[in-house]
Amino acid sequence: MLELDIRCVRSIYTLVHIKKVDIFGFKSFGFKTTSVNFEPGLVSISGPNGSGKSNILDAIIFAMGENKARVMRAPNLRKLIHDIDGNRHGPKLTRVKVQFDNSDRRIPVDSDLVTITRQMSDKGESDYHLDGKKINRNRLLDMFEMANADLGPLNAVQQGTVTRISEMTNEEKEKRSKI
Repeated sequence: MLELDIRCVRSIYTLVHIKKVDIFGFKSFGFKTTSVNFEPGLVSISGPNGSGKSNILDAIIFAMGENKARVMRAPNLRKLIHDIDGNRHGPKLTRVKVQFDNSDRRIPVDSDLVTITRQMSDKGESDYHLDGKKINRNRLLDMFEMANADLGPLNAVQQGTVTRISEMTNEEKEKRSKI
């Protein structure tokens, strides 16, 4: 049943492809840039507990303009900066860069590769860049919405969501679908 539903969603929405994510100073990622490459198609990230799997998704959500810290499992945005309260030796900022394959021009930019970057200071002030040029957050969000690549639940499934859905009774699933 769940598999059929996913196929229906995939046939309605062609999702944008994230090619690469560069993470610097974000949560468990220290002050050395970590790059994660993604192949086209459904992506699964696996590894031992505490290795930063969920933080990769949090970093992508952050770069795409999310401002609710709880969505990224943090008490406030400042806590997204690596070791912000510890004895760290490094800059007081975090930066995440996400590269999208835009060969289909789904994102309204005339380029085969679109790169967005968000940098946030320890004061919680963010700067957004599109292909190296400063961009307003609302413009960025509008652009992703037009591409069906906004922060909605069809594009990213956070840790524990699949387990919670699979453990729901039919009555609970029916009730949730009416919300």
